[in-house]
Amino acid sequence: MIIGIDGGGTKTTGVAVDEDGKILAIKTVGPSNPNSSPEETVRHEIKELFSVLTKEKALTEEDVVFAGISGVESGGKKEWFIELLKEFAGPYAKIFVDNDAVTALYSETKGQPGIVCISGTGSIVYGINAMLERDRVGGWGYLIGDGYSGFALGKKTLDHIFSLYDQGESPGEMTDKILNQFKVETVPELVPVVYEMGKTRDRVAAIAKIVIELSCIGDEKAIGFLHEAADSMMKDITLLFHKLYGREGEHTQIPIVLTGGINQHSKEIITYLLEKGLKERSPFSFKLAAQHPVAGAIYAAHKAMGKDITPIFIKRLEAELTKWMKTDVKG
Repeated sequence: MIIGIDGGGTKTTGVAVDEDGKILAIKTVGPSNPNSSPEETVRHEIKELFSVLTKEKALTEEDVVFAGISGVESGGKKEWFIELLKEFAGPYAKIFVDNDAVTALYSETKGQPGIVCISGTGSIVYGINAMLERDRVGGWGYLIGDGYSGFALGKKTLDHIFSLYDQGESPGEMTDKILNQFKVETVPELVPVVYEMGKTRDRVAAIAKIVIELSCIGDEKAIGFLHEAADSMMKDITLLFHKLYGREGEHTQIPIVLTGGINQHSKEIITYLLEKGLKERSPFSFKLAAQHPVAGAIYAAHKAMGKDITPIFIKRLEAELTKWMKTDVKG
């Protein structure tokens, strides 16, 4: 049996499959990022996850667990998470823990090289080349860099509406929508809302949804913000490309997987990147992620074990995953 896990700061999805790609169990629980949630919270969620995936039975030496978890690449968190998984998987299963960007990438490349650009509440560009060398650009949190996350979009929008307020201009639709979202009547009333202890990051990031909605009806300022985010993405993608592929000479098209809430919901960004890529004759093949990243965890498990990922396995897993995800209560 293979257990694949994709975990982040909001929710964690796990799936158990057999050697043919048939899904045995699937479950979505709460957060598992050890940097943004208390360790006891993460332990509780992983325990609940394994109670469903393993039916509370210890795994054997034939079983594999691969977990792609955000926040495990610093401060000894990876080692801590491996020990946590051993608590519930037992001492015999083969356990691998990696960055969740790997699972996001592999969900689309099926274990092949490429680059993934994640733009959600936070952001990162992460890649793996044919030599299995890996590198990243960004992903250092919302205070460092982070030019194309939900938080970055939200902050840029707040900067704009407060600037208008300071200049004495009348509120426009963008301002009205933000005031309505936070149930306040004036711009200054937003200050205690967005600065409330422990809630700033998520509340500012939530404003990105309004930016995307306004872009869909032609709001020029919203479209401009999204284009600036896309330019920042392209800059980081190009930088990572040169780090991973720059010494290989001629290149074929490199798959660039776009995922995360901002990328998934903003047609403006993907359209802009495709047009920019064509205009600049970039070696990038942009693609919106279509599969749940937990599929990437299963493919990563195969790679970690040196096993081939067959077309038949992929077809069965993804067909069943689509069906199962529709019935998974939290997923």
